[in-house]
Amino acid sequence: MIQPPACNAPPSSIFWLIDAAPHTNVLWDSGTERQMERFYEGADSLFVRAYDAFYHEAPPQMAGDVAFYRQFAQRTGGPVLELACGTGRIAVPLVESGLDVTGVDVSDGMLAIIRRKVAARPVTLIAQDMSTLQLDRQFGCIIVAFRSFQHLLTTELQRQTLAAIRSHLAPNGRVALNLFDPRLDLLIDETPRQPALRGTDPVTGHTFTGELLKARFDHLAQVRHDLWRYREYTPHGALLAEDTRDMALRWTWRWELLHLLELCGFTVEAQYSDFTGSPPAYGKELIVVARMRD
Repeated sequence: MIQPPACNAPPSSIFWLIDAAPHTNVLWDSGTERQMERFYEGADSLFVRAYDAFYHEAPPQMAGDVAFYRQFAQRTGGPVLELACGTGRIAVPLVESGLDVTGVDVSDGMLAIIRRKVAARPVTLIAQDMSTLQLDRQFGCIIVAFRSFQHLLTTELQRQTLAAIRSHLAPNGRVALNLFDPRLDLLIDETPRQPALRGTDPVTGHTFTGELLKARFDHLAQVRHDLWRYREYTPHGALLAEDTRDMALRWTWRWELLHLLELCGFTVEAQYSDFTGSPPAYGKELIVVARMRD
């Protein structure tokens, strides 16, 4: 389970630096992968609370995604599984529409916020990593929204996740994935030009900001590392909290993704560049709908 301006925006709006709830953060040191603490942990974490303030409403480049997923789920008939469901920007409206929804996220903190939002409404929330998913159920509709798939930092993790999705997909079910379509010019310049993130908690009135301090590319691994500084302020502007943390994501090329889906036993049925159903386009959203191959 996050998001600035669209991919065709000018370089000052590098929208794809953030995404839905990441799984783990990795530092690359002389070619060695080293696990770090997860970007989002407990519900009281500055990073979890800031995430919900930043993204409780859809960012511009995600315009219409909730309606898209609602219609997608209704066409399949459900039940619905959302992987990396974050703080519920998509899952909660689906529950409110009467759909049978299961939300999975690696962050207990994210799930705690969803539980507060849904109150007594029927929804199943499970803390698991989507690459090692083990649920005793199949689903007619599986969603991996808001570029969460790109927090799987290796092709092996991507294949494990697609295998897990396949084992949980009902025979006539469908899966929808949303990634960004990489822009070459945005994979070169490491100068932080991301506009500051800003959001307000509607309950406390506290304001949260996010500032990109440093960006670093590993072009061999197709991984970008962003160092973020988050801050929390009272309604009167007093600084309450401040912390920095590294976020990593992997960019995946369109044909790489299509071949990966085929390798993992899927047939792609549709591709879009936005949530209104526009055809594929360079540098915009990469939205794919697939089913299990016959």
